[in-house]
Amino acid sequence: MHDNLIDWFRSFVPAPLNAPPKEWIRAAIGIAIVMLLTLCSGFGLFGVNLTLQLIAPAGASAVLVFAASSSPFAQPWSVLGGNLVATLIGISLGLGGLPPMVATALCVCLVLGCLFGLRCLHPPGVALALVAVVGSPEIHRLGYGLLYPVAFNSLLLLAVALLYNNLTRHAYPKPRLPRENLHHTRDPLPGERMSFSPDDLDRALRDFGEYVDVTRDDLERLLKQTEKHALRRSMGEITAADIMSRDLHWHTPDTFIGEAWQTLQRHRLRCLPVVGRGRELVGIVTLVDLLKHFHPRPGRLSFGQLRFLRGTKLRAIMSAPVISVTADTHMVELVYLLSDRGLHCLPVVDQQGLLVGMITQTDLIAALYRNWLKHLPD
Repeated sequence: MHDNLIDWFRSFVPAPLNAPPKEWIRAAIGIAIVMLLTLCSGFGLFGVNLTLQLIAPAGASAVLVFAASSSPFAQPWSVLGGNLVATLIGISLGLGGLPPMVATALCVCLVLGCLFGLRCLHPPGVALALVAVVGSPEIHRLGYGLLYPVAFNSLLLLAVALLYNNLTRHAYPKPRLPRENLHHTRDPLPGERMSFSPDDLDRALRDFGEYVDVTRDDLERLLKQTEKHALRRSMGEITAADIMSRDLHWHTPDTFIGEAWQTLQRHRLRCLPVVGRGRELVGIVTLVDLLKHFHPRPGRLSFGQLRFLRGTKLRAIMSAPVISVTADTHMVELVYLLSDRGLHCLPVVDQQGLLVGMITQTDLIAALYRNWLKHLPD
C-alpha cells in the first residue's frame, strides 16, 4: 500500500521534455505571428470587443498547431471542422432559451459527441461553444453571425501554420505513411514481414482503451524508429565503409551504350555508376535501363541486337539524381534502402560527392550473415 501511494505521488512529477529548446522557440515565434495577425485583422473586421472575446480559444488552437502539430487535435480538419461545428452547437443552445447551467452541461456533451463522431476533436472548439452559450449580450445578438469571425480566425491560423511549419521543416499536415509496394503485390514490404503489422498496431490501440494524442501514422513511425535504434544498438557500429566494394567499374556520361553493356556482361554486374571527369557521381545505369531502350529482334537476346542504339550515350538513359549514401551510413539504413526501397545497389560517396564505393544486395546479405555468426552463442 505504501509503495502504491508513493508511485501515485510520483505520477504528479512533470514528465521529461522530449523536444529541444529550439523547438519551443520555433513554436513560440509561430504563435506570436498568428496571434498578432489575428488581433490586427480582428480589430479591423469585427471590432475590439468581439475579437478579445474570441482570442483565448484562438490562442489555444495556435498552441496545438505550432507546438503539437503531430496531435490529431491540431490537423486542419480538426481545427476548422471542430471550431465551426462546436460554435454552431453553442449558438443553437444559446438561442434555445434553456437555463445557463443546463445549456452549458448539454453543450459540452453534444460538442464532444459530435466532434468524436466527425473525427474533428479540437479542445479549443469546446471553449468556443461555451463562449457562444454563456457569452456577452453582444455574442448573443450576433447569433449565427458568430460563425464568420470563428471561420476567419481558423482559416487564418491554418494559412499561417501551413506556411510557417513547412518552412521550418515541420511537415503540416502530417503526411500519411506510404503503403506503395514497388512490386505491386499484396505482400508486406520486406522490412515489415518480421515486424509488427498494421493489424497489430490497431489491436494494441484497442487494448490501450484510451484516446492517444498522436496520429496513428505518427505512432507507427515512432515505433519503427524505436525498432531501428534497438537494431542498431544490437548490431554495433557496422557502416557502409565496412562492407562496400572499393575496386569499382564505372563509365562517364559520354560512354556509348554498347561499351556499358559489355562491362556489365563481362563483370556480371547489375548496375554501373556514371561519373564526371573528377569522379563525382552524376548518374547510374542498370541492366533494366539498357534493356528497355532497344527493340530486340525475335530469337535469342544478344549483344548484336544493341546496334539499334548505336551512337546513344549513357547521358541519354542514365538515372539521375542518384540515391547514394556516405561511408558512415549505418547498416540499418542500408537494409531499408536495399529492401523496402527496391534498390539493388547503392553508390557510396564522400563529402564532396566523389564516388568511393558501391554496396549491392549481395554485400549486405554477406555482412548480415557475418554479423549473425558473430552473435551466435559459443
